[in-house]
Amino acid sequence: MVLSSKDFVSPPELIATTAAFFNGSIDLDPASSEHANQVVQADRYFNWQQNGLNQAWKAKNIYLYPPKDIALKHEQPKPTRLFTKNTQFKKSNQRVWLEQAYKKWLHKEFEQGILLITSAEVALISAQRINFDFPMCIMKEKPKLLLDDETLKPLKNCRVFGFIYLLPPVTEYEASVSKFREMYSTLGRVYT
Repeated sequence: MVLSSKDFVSPPELIATTAAFFNGSIDLDPASSEHANQVVQADRYFNWQQNGLNQAWKAKNIYLYPPKDIALKHEQPKPTRLFTKNTQFKKSNQRVWLEQAYKKWLHKEFEQGILLITSAEVALISAQRINFDFPMCIMKEKPKLLLDDETLKPLKNCRVFGFIYLLPPVTEYEASVSKFREMYSTLGRVYT
């Protein structure tokens, strides 16, 4: 994956809620950087050079805030239909990462995950297309993203919305959804 090394970092209040939700520790952030992990403080992370899309996500829990760019041509998923045109629409990295997180959760590479999606189209339309029907929190305020550099300064004029998804553990589904509703309702409206 060839991405810019600069992106945005998740809001600290979301990370604090997520760490508390995971009982104090985020095991893996598969789309991160050295600067971002100063905020996220995951036990393990993959930076853009390591390309978390191609790594195993073996972890108890994950926190994922996907990159914002459009996925490059060689990163675009292959069509799944037998007869399709060679030209296909480009998918955003947020959609590609959302689909990958879903696949890895289905394959039990991690028990549970929290995903921050800042594309309304991906969160509300693409998620429906792939039957991504999980508990979600729509943040009441636009997320206070940080610059992904040594300053970690707050991004000025953030124009994105925040959609937080829960990929719950299979064994304790109801308890996890209830805890998600309780904890993330401080950040916005929760739909389960």
